[in-house]
Amino acid sequence: MDREIVEIVGFFAAGMTVTAFYCKSMLTLRVAAIFANLLFIIYGSGLDLKPVLALHCVLLPINIMRLITVMLERPKIPSRDVSKPRP
Repeated sequence: MDREIVEIVGFFAAGMTVTAFYCKSMLTLRVAAIFANLLFIIYGSGLDLKPVLALHCVLLPINIMRLITVMLERPKIPSRDVSKPRP
């Protein structure tokens, strides 16, 4: 892959990391972190940066597991029957 493209991916990865730190909701934090991990994996493999690649290959499944946990712990909102008129 072209080095300039890989470096652009690296900047997007860094931006997603900053976005994750800015998030107030745990759900959006995990989604941003997962995108950052994926972009850093592309960046690390594109420039043969083994420590970056290893770190984000370890963090990705952790963030996925935490995202699943957050989604399962969210309160269930009962569906409203639209056939009944509201009072």
